[in-house]
Amino acid sequence: MVKYPKSGYEKDSEALHFYVKDVRILTPKEYEALKATIPKDQHKTTLDILLITGMRYAELLRLYDNPAWYNEKRNIIHLPEEAQKKHKRRQLERTIHPLPSMFNYLLKDFWQARKPPLESTWNKNLQRWAMSAGINPYGLSVKSSRKTLESWLIASGVVESTVCLRQGHDSLTSMRHYQGLAFSDDELRDIKKQLIAWGFSI
Repeated sequence: MVKYPKSGYEKDSEALHFYVKDVRILTPKEYEALKATIPKDQHKTTLDILLITGMRYAELLRLYDNPAWYNEKRNIIHLPEEAQKKHKRRQLERTIHPLPSMFNYLLKDFWQARKPPLESTWNKNLQRWAMSAGINPYGLSVKSSRKTLESWLIASGVVESTVCLRQGHDSLTSMRHYQGLAFSDDELRDIKKQLIAWGFSI
């Protein structure tokens, strides 16, 4: 058993097929169970926005301070270059779409609430909520929502280059990690149903 750094958690031996570089990928039922245990509505909203958009957590925090990045008329999020600062590189601007038809209401709740916590706090929150939901917390972090969406899109047959552009990856290499995730037929059906509800054409 490999220990999760700093936490002492152990990797879930029953879900080894749901890890990408030690980041835990959620199934739709786990996502719903996790969300149901979150006590505050503002944190439920944050989780939903992270999973629907696939944004990096740092991008979410910058979006909070820059409501103009959301075009309500077109229902798209346009992230300029400064939204995507990374230590290793600066990526080009990108547009996040499609988004659910009622996404503007989710964002209004987001902006009316307090700014989301620091990344380290969100990680601890996720792991605490996971334990309450009966989910092994190993590998759950701010990266889980982003990588979960990417894995769902790939499993549902969305073209890798399309996922790459939406997520802001600079190569297709990162997408290949998601091809071997063994979702069951029921899980895949639930994934497609959820993605369609979020505006994707599957």
